[in-house]
Amino acid sequence: MRFTAIAASLIAAAASASAACLEQAPSTIGFPINFDITTTRTDAMSFQIPPNSVGPCQLIAKFPAGYPMTSTGSDLVNVRALDGPAPGALVGSLRFRPGTKVFINSFACRPVMSYELSIAQGEGEVKFQEIAGAGLFMDVGDCY
Repeated sequence: MRFTAIAASLIAAAASASAACLEQAPSTIGFPINFDITTTRTDAMSFQIPPNSVGPCQLIAKFPAGYPMTSTGSDLVNVRALDGPAPGALVGSLRFRPGTKVFINSFACRPVMSYELSIAQGEGEVKFQEIAGAGLFMDVGDCY
């Protein structure tokens, strides 16, 4: 009897924790979003955060195994804030790879959160499509 009560409590706690997490895709008119980041071309994205969202807001990149993407040359990508308390600040750097989920940074949630992607150094290019379940997302709330 006691084991059943403990198991039921754990299941309820897990369900409430997962309900407190929202995976927000970038704001767009439609999918896919085509990213093509080069030395001379940057890409930007914005996230609309629902009102009354409880943070934190965590910027992540995730791609399933085998996800098609192209990278040539220097493929280290810088992520810079376009708004918020420190516009232009470097908030992270990463290499996009299939089969990975990368935590870029965590922030206090704001109604709109915008970022720019650029090649960090040298000559290079990174291309991928953002679709449901693959690309850049803002995890809002207690996701981990």
